[in-house]
Amino acid sequence: MRRGRILILLGLILAIGTAAAVYVVVNSMEPSQTSEIELEEVVVALQPIAEEEAIEGRIGLVAMPKDYVPDGSYRSLDGTGDLLAAGPIPQGAAIHPSMLISKVELAQEGELGKLVEPGLVAVAFPVNELSSVSYGIQPGDHIDVLMTFFFTDIDQETQVAEPICAPLCPGAEGEVEASLGEQLPRPAAQLTLQDIQVLGVGRWAQTLTPEQEQAQAESGEPVAVELPEFITVMVTPQDALVLKLAREMEAKIDLAVRAEDDAQQFTTQQVTLDYILARFGISLPTR
Repeated sequence: MRRGRILILLGLILAIGTAAAVYVVVNSMEPSQTSEIELEEVVVALQPIAEEEAIEGRIGLVAMPKDYVPDGSYRSLDGTGDLLAAGPIPQGAAIHPSMLISKVELAQEGELGKLVEPGLVAVAFPVNELSSVSYGIQPGDHIDVLMTFFFTDIDQETQVAEPICAPLCPGAEGEVEASLGEQLPRPAAQLTLQDIQVLGVGRWAQTLTPEQEQAQAESGEPVAVELPEFITVMVTPQDALVLKLAREMEAKIDLAVRAEDDAQQFTTQQVTLDYILARFGISLPTR
């Protein structure tokens, strides 16, 4: 059983009892009495909602007598779009926060697999402040992956970086000794994976240590949140291999957040130093 199940059950009992009481009271009153009742809009279930089912499209605002609205019930649909039912919710029940659960909370309870769509997998890779859009990426966002690879010429047999020419280089006055200086890698950037859904940011299980809880209680201020070092995304198995190889080859990876509901696929041109020089008309400076 997941944590909070008892609280959820009490919330459901309260919601059912409230709905029944409102129905009896309203229907037993004379028309003149009903018109004098102060009503308030509250979010209710428009249809039965199963456990762990998305509530979006299944809830709505309904006017109820103010005195019979459970304390803490939602008065607005704001912030409920990505939430799931923490337990079965009957039709007509006023929606209370204890009756809902987020995808992140569900995953933190050891049920990450329930968030992954069939045919996709969840993988994690490291991020920092720059690559994660100043830590602005949140669960539910859709992102694009920008990669920069660094290319170096290698000897086909030895697989080591080769000099410009070896052992001698042809010159205007005959062959000269080859330069054995370190070869400079040639970078190239490209937009790769697109429209990837973010499942989580940071560690799935984040709990305060006893020392942190004591410090928070003594100071009255919340303990500083640990900045995320990893991000979890949902991709196809093939794209998971792309992320794995890019990470192991030490490619530079940055993330770009898409506009909400923007699922278009972009076609971009690989960017190198030559591309930038040509596009913006930059001339090589004099030595």
